[in-house]
Amino acid sequence: MEPSSTTTTRSRFRDQNRQPMEEASDSETTSGGMSSVSSDLDDENELQSMTAKGINHLCSELLELKAESDEDFHRNIFSNYSSFVRIFDKVKCMKNELTQLKGLVLTQKKLVKDLMDGIHLKVLSEEIIDSILQESEFAEPAPPRELAVHIDSISETLDVLMFENRIDEAIAILQREDENLQRMQFEDNSPEDLLLLYNSAIYEKKAMLTLQLTLSAENPRISAAELQKVLIGICRLGDTHLATQLLLKYYHSRLATGRHNLQCSQSFLDGFYVKRLAKFVFSMISQAASSFMMLYGETSPRASELSQWAREVTKLFLDSFNKYVKSSSDVTEGLSKAVEAMQFSLSCCSLLKSQRLFLKPYLIKHIRSCMEEVLLIHRDHFKKVISMFTATDDWVLGRYLISGILSEGNYVVAGQHPEYCLLTNSGRKFITLIQAIIADVTPLLAIQMEGSILNGLMNLFTEYIAILEKAITFETHVFEKGSRRTLAESLPQQLSVLANLSTLQLFFFKIVRSFLRGPGYLHSELRKKNSIDFLQKELDGCILFIQEAAAKLKARFFQQFINRMTSSETSTKLMLQTCNDSPQSSKFQGAMPSVAFQVLFFELRRVDKIDEDNVFEEDWLMELLRDLIEAIFSWVVNNKEIWRNRNSPVQLSDIISQFVLDVHFLEEIVKYGGYFFNKPLVLESLVDTAFTSAGLDPKR
Repeated sequence: MEPSSTTTTRSRFRDQNRQPMEEASDSETTSGGMSSVSSDLDDENELQSMTAKGINHLCSELLELKAESDEDFHRNIFSNYSSFVRIFDKVKCMKNELTQLKGLVLTQKKLVKDLMDGIHLKVLSEEIIDSILQESEFAEPAPPRELAVHIDSISETLDVLMFENRIDEAIAILQREDENLQRMQFEDNSPEDLLLLYNSAIYEKKAMLTLQLTLSAENPRISAAELQKVLIGICRLGDTHLATQLLLKYYHSRLATGRHNLQCSQSFLDGFYVKRLAKFVFSMISQAASSFMMLYGETSPRASELSQWAREVTKLFLDSFNKYVKSSSDVTEGLSKAVEAMQFSLSCCSLLKSQRLFLKPYLIKHIRSCMEEVLLIHRDHFKKVISMFTATDDWVLGRYLISGILSEGNYVVAGQHPEYCLLTNSGRKFITLIQAIIADVTPLLAIQMEGSILNGLMNLFTEYIAILEKAITFETHVFEKGSRRTLAESLPQQLSVLANLSTLQLFFFKIVRSFLRGPGYLHSELRKKNSIDFLQKELDGCILFIQEAAAKLKARFFQQFINRMTSSETSTKLMLQTCNDSPQSSKFQGAMPSVAFQVLFFELRRVDKIDEDNVFEEDWLMELLRDLIEAIFSWVVNNKEIWRNRNSPVQLSDIISQFVLDVHFLEEIVKYGGYFFNKPLVLESLVDTAFTSAGLDPKR
């Protein structure tokens, strides 16, 4: 519609213009046919009149056309504004795309140019080398200008390759140019100043490329695969020391981050912290070793740097291990958890053996001291446990099944003994505790801690013997809570204590021998014959020490028995009791044994009555009484003065007679009890020694 309106207006404008022109033409023709004698003035006026009219008419038409044109223009603008905006936006987008396309074209053009230049430079370099080789036959030096141009070209090419991060190509060019330089230096056909310039250019570009690779390797976000490529490039450039340092630095950073994350996590509070840490640390060492082998192969002069770094990382792990196991608040399960963590750490460390990293001896050496401290901490805890369950012991023997007391392995060892054993309540708990401790510490044999384990067990046993000694000697002991332990005041209680100790000695020695001769000890990969012999000496020393402690306790019992026998208060009490039981004994006339030996006789009769109840093992009790008789004879030999220090004045002959009577009475008591029934010569020797010590002839 709008274009047709404009066309109509323009047609009308042409028609209106044509009419005045036709009229003017007709007028000119008419006037030509008229008389030529018309005056000039009339022609001029007529012409002016016609021109003015045409101009006015034309102006009015033009104004009208302008108004219509403006109206059409504004109408078109308002109606097509949205289309115009869309077209404008499209044009803008097309302009941006065109700009990008232009940039891509320029880039491709540059790449093509660089490729052409590189090919040209390569060809040129080969041509230069060939020409140098050809000219060297005639001993003519290479043209300095060509070499200088080649140096500049190589520098520019390397700059472009480094800018575009085409590292492999840049390294290949540097290696080739380095070979060319060495060949030229060997041939000695080029000017020295140009060779120095050539060398300086290669060294400078190599340093720049090494720096670029170093910055890439130190990027905290670089992956292990990318790092490996970078390190290979640095090695190709000849700086293996830098490549090794960057490799170790990368894994050291990962180790630090991983340890920090583990410490910040909840795993530090549970029992899995050390396991996760060990798995992570030794896994990082393994990955570092794998990367190292990819760089240098299985054998490398730089392997010592990797081993040193691995030991440093292991030392850091040991610091965390020590801190964790020592800070464990759960004393009841702390030992087993520490041993389990140690086992897992050794297992992870052993996997590095396939990568030629022998860290296990180093780990064992440093972890042993930590585990020894853990043993000391738990030894003190076990002492408290022993003190607690002995405080409530009433020192009465009980019969227990050996199979219920000893574990399966130890029961087989003790299979030669009767089915039942005699123990007090604390003795049963003590042997159970010892077996539980051994079960927990058996894995420590792998790190050669037999000596520490033996010392710990021996210390616990001697602590228990010391408690038994206090119970027999009536020494009170106050607990932290203020309660007192039960004392073995009566003779049956004291005998029960000794019988209990005898059974514990037997079981303890069997358990320890079974522990040290088990598979955990004999199959240890670090076990040697010398260490076995040394440990056997320590075991013998441990057994001897415990036997001496038990013998000391038995000697204290004998001494207390003799003191009670010679005590006037005890003697009077027992004699009164005997007189009440046997009235005829108070009517004895003539020479009588000393009161002490009479008390001894009645005490031994009490023991016989206890033996009739089958409370103790007969063989053990008979052995104990023989030792007691020997102790009494020894006391007689060492205390002859008591016969001289009587209250009433007596003659020397009476003192000798009383001494002889007492010794013979003691001899008859022994014969009556049958204590040396199978060893009569022993009794005879004891009697002779007693008479000889008093200066008497045993045969008279």
